[in-house]
Amino acid sequence: MVKQILVIQLRQLGDILLTTPCARELKQAYPGASITFLCHPMGKMILEGNPSIDHIVTYDPKDSWRSEWTLLRNLHKQNYDLVLDFMYNPRSAIYAFATRSPRRLAFPSRRSMFFTEIVPKLAHREYIVREKFLYLRALGLEPRSERLDLPWCAEHARWVTQWMQNEASFREASLRVILSPTHRREVRQWPLERFARLADRLQSEWGATPIWVWGPGEEDFVREVQRLCERPSLLAPKSSFREMAALIAHADLFVGNSNGPSHVAVASDTPSLQLHGPTFALSWCPCTERHKAVQADSSNLMTSVSEADVWRAMEELRPLAEASAKARGQTVRSHWQEPRGDADHTR
Repeated sequence: MVKQILVIQLRQLGDILLTTPCARELKQAYPGASITFLCHPMGKMILEGNPSIDHIVTYDPKDSWRSEWTLLRNLHKQNYDLVLDFMYNPRSAIYAFATRSPRRLAFPSRRSMFFTEIVPKLAHREYIVREKFLYLRALGLEPRSERLDLPWCAEHARWVTQWMQNEASFREASLRVILSPTHRREVRQWPLERFARLADRLQSEWGATPIWVWGPGEEDFVREVQRLCERPSLLAPKSSFREMAALIAHADLFVGNSNGPSHVAVASDTPSLQLHGPTFALSWCPCTERHKAVQADSSNLMTSVSEADVWRAMEELRPLAEASAKARGQTVRSHWQEPRGDADHTR
């Protein structure tokens, strides 16, 4: 009988969010089991309040060896029946091995000796969520939903309400389009001048209101692309990660690089378009009717993602965006889920 499960996905925010379907499927398959998620402290921005996760354990890469030793000992004491290491890098493999769990799963790597079961990878590229589901199928489970879980509640929706009250152009916009030009790696950024021209075209041809979103340290970058626009556009106020999720949920279309906000758009079920250069769209985008991607050519350069191809993909999503705008009106949508107050978020 499975009583204790450890899920390991140390980072990044997008990868952690893309692991939430596995946590949910495990909780549904083993409703009596306690599920612990091991990640970087930033993962709490994604995981806190998730009803499928009972405990969040974090590590700090800057911790002393004594703190690391304490973490390893604590992992061993928990008597996990099942460990799924979705990162299988040197650090995560050591954490998994420290549990001494009788079942430790991972994909093939040079750390295979740290695990009891190696899950074969597919021969072709597949959406990361579907790839992660291979772990569950190795357990004899059949996953039912790829939905990404990012709980946001009335507290975060109030931020949207306040901005809507203060910003008439957002409140009264006939079509709200979120634009996300940022990425921590420059080679994964679509050229700023193209984002600016896209924003202008959205206004002139669709009558849409472009809204630029940004995270910590990105405001000046986004203001620069906003200055390149010939027409006025909106800069979203400073927000927390889940306030951004609530904002995206109240928009009608998302267009951005393959970054954290692009996965938030998928989690919010807002129609979205991802732009990919050296990253593979088949891996990072669900590639469904609601969520599409444009891939660079064989050069893998973001400059090879043409404006014509981006606009063509947006036109395919336009009916969904217009249906979203018609359904929402000027109201603030009800929150998705209230956070749980009983989860133990300890190291």
